[in-house]
Amino acid sequence: MVCLLGLALLVTSISTAAGPQSAYTGPTPATLDLLRVTEDGPRIYVQAALPGGHVGVFLVDTGADISVLTEAAAQAAGLEIVRGWGQVQGLSGSVSTDGAVLPWVELGGVRVPDISVAVNVPGVGDTAHFMPTDGILGNNVWSRFVLELDYPADLMVLHEPGTMRRPRGAAPLMFDGHHLYTPLTLRTGGDAAIEDTVIAQLDTGAGELLMCNATGARFEDATTEGLEPVRGIGASETLPPFRFLQMTRRIPVSSAELGGRRLKLDAQARWVGFDDLSLDSCPSGFRALMGHQYLSESRVLLDYQGGWVHLGKSRRPPRLLNGHGVLYDQDLDQYGESSSRNLHRAKLLLGEEREEEAVSALEAFLDSEAAPHELGEARVLLARLHRLRGRLDAAWDTLEPMTPADLVEHGQLTASVNGLAFDARVDEAVALAEEAVVSRPDDGWSHVALADAKLHAGDPASARDALLTAARLEQYPDAHLIRRARVSLAVGDRLGSMAHIRKLLQLYPHEGQFIWFYALLVEDDAEATTFRADLEAAMARLHPFTRPYDFLVAAYQVLGDQELAEAWMTKGMEEHCEPMEASPLLDNCLAWYWSLAGLNPDAALERIERALSETGDRPDFLDTKAMVHVAREEFQLARDASLRAARLSPEDPYMLWQAERIGQLTTTSR
Repeated sequence: MVCLLGLALLVTSISTAAGPQSAYTGPTPATLDLLRVTEDGPRIYVQAALPGGHVGVFLVDTGADISVLTEAAAQAAGLEIVRGWGQVQGLSGSVSTDGAVLPWVELGGVRVPDISVAVNVPGVGDTAHFMPTDGILGNNVWSRFVLELDYPADLMVLHEPGTMRRPRGAAPLMFDGHHLYTPLTLRTGGDAAIEDTVIAQLDTGAGELLMCNATGARFEDATTEGLEPVRGIGASETLPPFRFLQMTRRIPVSSAELGGRRLKLDAQARWVGFDDLSLDSCPSGFRALMGHQYLSESRVLLDYQGGWVHLGKSRRPPRLLNGHGVLYDQDLDQYGESSSRNLHRAKLLLGEEREEEAVSALEAFLDSEAAPHELGEARVLLARLHRLRGRLDAAWDTLEPMTPADLVEHGQLTASVNGLAFDARVDEAVALAEEAVVSRPDDGWSHVALADAKLHAGDPASARDALLTAARLEQYPDAHLIRRARVSLAVGDRLGSMAHIRKLLQLYPHEGQFIWFYALLVEDDAEATTFRADLEAAMARLHPFTRPYDFLVAAYQVLGDQELAEAWMTKGMEEHCEPMEASPLLDNCLAWYWSLAGLNPDAALERIERALSETGDRPDFLDTKAMVHVAREEFQLARDASLRAARLSPEDPYMLWQAERIGQLTTTSR
């Protein structure tokens, strides 16, 4: 059985029987670039050559004891894949995985032979943002070297074992054939600081520090407790998101000592399995798991054979390598101006935020001969870019050749249906959705799009039936509750709408929009009392620092509790706005909080108009503008802004709700 532990969306370990490892061939030290998804992205990737001539991009993961390949990478390497090879065990469950033996992988001229790999592991995707990825390289590769990771310089150096002198201050490192363990001394902040040393797995593929069972007990008096998502490897993509919410405790960490270096931190360690310290239920047997948050400022040396780890300051010039840009330049060098590469290049350009160049590449790709699926993907991506830039006519022209089935396949049907409706083409929207239901009757989103179209057409009964059909097809009774709440309002069933939103708040207390929409439905003191009790219960389930401050402002302002609204506004602006540098984002943040609290209307308008003038139409900024105008009782201007936001994000049910309710404010204020 293969054991794999994942946290959030990360692979943090795969366990299998450790077999003998052949020596690598080639010169060392070997130096390789470390790539990131963004210039300051936390996770590190490296390029490696595989049999068959493919050069892949792999997550560097010292928490994985074997390596992982995507199905496509395994096939490109010509591997014989063993189906049903083992079981993946993670925080989110257990699923089957396939496996193979990779004859070799080449890193910077060094060839590492005989690598066991898991193949087609759930949770290991083939992209990171827009950067294509081929899997994970784990300890059955890295343990053959002394591994140097210079995070500030974005460099990896592979050293021959026994060639590195142990630096002064290095700490013990134990490698048991699967995982790396080292002492980690933690200290909490405040006057009553707590300090303790734990033995932690060192895991470059993870993010924060995770503690399990009794490991966190020493810090119990410093913790907060709350509900948060813990989605791991092995998680089913078909399960509703609330299934991955768990109660955790959080430990504030102000400093840590690791590998001979003392780190100043403002971090939160996560503690799971705290409710029964007598249990030994930690997945894969870990007690503490430490990720890149503790490594990212250092040059890290890991001597698997010598048994030591050292963190020091980088002596090289700092670099910020966006992997998208590196791959784009390599692709251009290899293939020249070939138009067949333009879809791939457009994605890489988007990863560098070079949107106009991406648009040009996609337009050129659509003029080339390509597979229908690729053409559909390019059309949808180009339409989204046009829409984000406010070029709605261009977006429609781009999507026009696509069939309803194509739109379902590429996740664009609801956006197309709502976009038509917002353009006063409701009959076309209904016809498109009905054609999609005929061509893709077993896809729930065909019926969701039909529900949206029928609601626009003034037929909420048919919309309700379509949403119930979608929920049945998805085998999830509580699917699409926010849309069902909109339908209930459309038939005058305010209490039914409130029941749907109340259920959403119970399922997802961290989603602040549900707090706000619930408050907007309250009409009398009894309902307000119930709402406050529900709100207090929901917030008590969250860590204080994860509470949705902005929507708490909005909810209390709706209830007429200005004192509480302003108190949450102050807290939210301290947490969200004050850390920002002067920018359109800061202007939007301030205008958003002020508008929700009904304060500083002139300054709020000045801020959001300046932000929009610098960025062009953005749905989130237009939503802020709508709320600024609502606070100023300029309802027609608010309607125009909310409608524009919804037209730019026609697949977002929050934007649909906003456009509808603000439109009603315009009508009732006349």
